[in-house]
Amino acid sequence: MVRRARTTRCCVDRALAAVLIVGGWGFCPHSIAAAQTPKQRYEDIARAFRNEKPSPLPILAIERAWTLKINAAPSASAAMDRERIYIPLRDKLLVALYRETGILAWIRPYQTTAPLVIGGSSLFFVGDGVISALDAASGSALWSAPIDGPLSSSLVWDSGWLFALTQTGDLLAFRAADGTLIWKRSLGAASIHAPVPGGASTLYLSLSDGRIVALAIDSGDVQWERQLTGTLSPPAAGSDRVFVGSTNNFLYALDEETGREEWKWRNGGDVIGASVEGEVVYFASLDNIIRAVNRGNGNQRWRKPTGTRPVLPPLAFRGVVALPGLMPALTVFVGLDGTVMGSHAVEGDLVGAPLIDTRAPPGQVAVVTITREGVVDAMRPAGLLFREAATIAVTALPGRPVPRERLD
Repeated sequence: MVRRARTTRCCVDRALAAVLIVGGWGFCPHSIAAAQTPKQRYEDIARAFRNEKPSPLPILAIERAWTLKINAAPSASAAMDRERIYIPLRDKLLVALYRETGILAWIRPYQTTAPLVIGGSSLFFVGDGVISALDAASGSALWSAPIDGPLSSSLVWDSGWLFALTQTGDLLAFRAADGTLIWKRSLGAASIHAPVPGGASTLYLSLSDGRIVALAIDSGDVQWERQLTGTLSPPAAGSDRVFVGSTNNFLYALDEETGREEWKWRNGGDVIGASVEGEVVYFASLDNIIRAVNRGNGNQRWRKPTGTRPVLPPLAFRGVVALPGLMPALTVFVGLDGTVMGSHAVEGDLVGAPLIDTRAPPGQVAVVTITREGVVDAMRPAGLLFREAATIAVTALPGRPVPRERLD
């Protein structure tokens, strides 16, 4: 019985070790000193979980899956979901391409000069004084809703809501399923930055007059607002903080419930935006520096030169930080220490930021770039291809010859 119990525990430990190694963790339970009791042993394993971090997602380097030259220039930023890429064209057309092959999925006669937005199974866009929704799979029209005047920023979809900010400073909240206007709030100023949902109940906006405003998602009621100096970057929400940069070279950390300033960080250039993952805030500024600081107190973890002129806020996910820039168009840093994982250059000017699937399914297209000349490049992360070893011809049968038994 004792021998069987030890064998069973060993099998459990080996199975756990296999799970941890496959999951990208940097430790194995067998590296932990044997404890006197099973409880102490597994407490050691739990402690190792807390101290170790998963390996960063190998989003770069990338290999081209396919390239397509469209005989029409894009009119605005594209969108991407798990199956398709959606591109608005200047020839009053909206096209959808299958993400893995680049083959045309559908084409419809719609015109828009505003970025496309995907939400659930629907595609949303603005054109001719209306907001329209299409079925993403077929391109069939679902609904349209009139708006008073042009928008100042892109649409935002979040958990069944669709938000639109007009150039006159009115924020509109629609039910995304049918286009019903639920509420309207006059903010007194517009913004080139789209609203940012924070959690399940709050919406944050950085306005052109230097205010950052927090609104209740379900009603549009103002929860708090704070006046800052300079032109503000898009806000980024993380846990109990909301972060916003400014052209006065500061990044501000504000309490999500009151807007009270918790800390601020002075940089050598305009702060163009931030992204939060876990306990770390990553932000880029126009002194061509990207920084990582603690979310709670602002203490710096690392700072690195960007190697490019940043043009949009960084995107942090699964242990990496992707930064859109002029040249190269995309640079990826390891979130833990700022090591450059890789960069990707594009021939021509991009329309919008590179489209990135932060899930990055192994072996599938995860990064797409689209230039003003209509060149669409779809790429797969090379580190997630899991290529099989080359087949080797068998020259000899395995095993050893066994002499035939004589039958007397």
